[in-house]
Parts: sequence; structure tokens; C-alpha cells
Amino acid sequence: MNSPVRERTEHNSTATGPARGVGRAHAKAILLGEHTVVHGTPAIAFPLPTLSVRAIARPATPGAVIEVPDGCFGFVTGGPDAAQNPASGPRVAVEEALRRWGLSEQLTDVVMECDIPLARGLGSSAACAGAAVRAVADLHGRTVDPATLYELVQCGEQVAHGKASGIDASAVLAGGPIRFHAGTATALDIGLDAALVIADTGMPGSTQHAVAGVRATLERDPRSARRLLTRAAELIGGAAADLSAGHAASLGRAMCDFQDLLAELGVSTPHIDALVAAALDAGAHGAKLTGAGLGGCVLALTDTGDARTVSAALRRAGAVQTWTVPTRDLRSGVQSLSVSTSEHGAHQ
Repeated sequence: MNSPVRERTEHNSTATGPARGVGRAHAKAILLGEHTVVHGTPAIAFPLPTLSVRAIARPATPGAVIEVPDGCFGFVTGGPDAAQNPASGPRVAVEEALRRWGLSEQLTDVVMECDIPLARGLGSSAACAGAAVRAVADLHGRTVDPATLYELVQCGEQVAHGKASGIDASAVLAGGPIRFHAGTATALDIGLDAALVIADTGMPGSTQHAVAGVRATLERDPRSARRLLTRAAELIGGAAADLSAGHAASLGRAMCDFQDLLAELGVSTPHIDALVAAALDAGAHGAKLTGAGLGGCVLALTDTGDARTVSAALRRAGAVQTWTVPTRDLRSGVQSLSVSTSEHGAHQ
């Protein structure tokens, strides 16, 4: 996010065909810091560019029915009929952008093709909002600087998830791993030569429900809350150092310790616990849930040569699909994401 965003490569002018704007964003995964980041600790996250969302924005006419291809979703914004559309993070983000540009009355339809599994803690809502804002900016010939784009996505995230820390809005727009703290994202050095395996539990999570539950848990016992948040900050600080120094074993232990902390906060589930155990039994250095929990995904750290074994073990334990990210690709900012799907179908 070092330069203004203005995607023009697929923009069609009215001279050559129907005007449209195109925007993209990608998924993310949190290594450590989910939930505690809302309460003041740092967090570590990395982008997943191969899991992406592409948005197309076009001018709309009053009363027109938006055409949404199979596997896509969309909305109409602007004009008197906008209030009748269901609120969503992407629509709120786009409407705020149009308001800032003095284009609130412009009728615009936005269609999104999203490869990111929904409600899995991989940042689908933030990515859709980012792609939608980029598409509408492209349509109207607007340049969106990184800070403004982050603000607009955050407007949508507050609707989608309630109190949003901002880590999703930062990570889905970032070009590499970040340390996020108090609304500021900084790039992280990666000296680790290993692999991260992400496993989809097959169960959707509810970020709003999980965030509210964690807040209630912390508020019930302030002394315990201070202990948990202090411990979380220690683990995250150590993990950043391990990433830079290439210490896979100690990073794995930090992940396991953070999983115990998240379980104490009430956001793990028996299925998540089973997947964590399966990854560790298969030789992973560490494993934990990633994202809000109560469903979603599990993240395991393993030696590169063991990634396929760990991935297979996760699928046998009930994961519906897995993705493998070599940490060397995180260093280069260009990821090769291998995907595996369970032979047993979705977990019931």
C-alpha cells in the first residue's frame, strides 16, 4: 500500500462500450493476535493474493434489475432506492466513497466474483469492500490513496463485524506480512523457511458473535483480562522475532500457546481442537485457529517437506479443503498457493 490505487487496465470508456470500473483485493490470514488486537495488543497477519475478489462497477438506471452471474453477488448503490437494499460492508464502503466524492445520487451497480470462502476468518468482507471501492473509483476516474482506501473499508467493516480493529482492512490491501497495532500496519521481515497450512473447518463463523463473547469474558474478570492480554502481547512480540530469525520451533510453540489463550477466551470449538491436534500429531511445529473462531479456519506451521503430510492429516480430521503457503513466498510478496480438497466432503 505504498502508492495511490487507480486500476485502469480493464476500464472501458463509453466510446468503446459500456463504461465500467474494475477493482481487486485478496484474502488474509492472522498468524497471532486475533481478538486481542481489538483490546490493544499487536497482531501479525499476511495476505493471500491467490484467494481474491474481483469487482465490476457500472452505471445503473432507475428501476433496473442488477444482473448477477452464478457464483457472484452484488448490490445497487446511490439514488433514492439505495435505502431499500440490505446493508452490507461493501455497500456501506462504496456509499461513503460516493458521498465523499459528491456522487451520492449516482446510481451504480457493483458485482463481485469472490474466490475467498465466506465467514471463514479469511477477510472476505474486507476484501469485497476494498475491491468494490476500487471498482467504483475506477468507474468514476477517482484516485484513492492507501489511507483513504483503508478508511473506507473500515466503514464497511464496522457494519459487517461491529467493533473492527482494522487488521482485516489493512491485510487484504497489503503486499506482504504486516504487524498491526493501534490502527497502524508496518511491514515484517521474514527469515523463516517453512510452510503455513490453512485448513477450512467447513463451518462458518460469526465475527460479531465471537467478538462480543470475548468482550464479555474479559469484562467479567478484569484481573484475568490483564493476564491474558499481557500474555498475548508477549507471544506476539516473540513471534515477530521468531519470524525474522527463522525459529520455526519456538514460533510453533507460540502458536500453540496462543491457541490455548483463544480457547480460554471461548472462541475455539471441539472441531477446531481436533484439527489442531491432527496437525500437531502429523508433525506441525504449531497450530491454532485463525480469524474469529467458532468455526472458520485452522493455521498450522510446518517444515516445507512436511506440508503435504500435515495437509492430508487435516483433511482426514475433517477439513473440507486446505491451502499451503511457503513462507519464502511471503518474503518475496508473490505467493504460490497450493489447494487440496477433502475426499470426504464438507464436515457435518
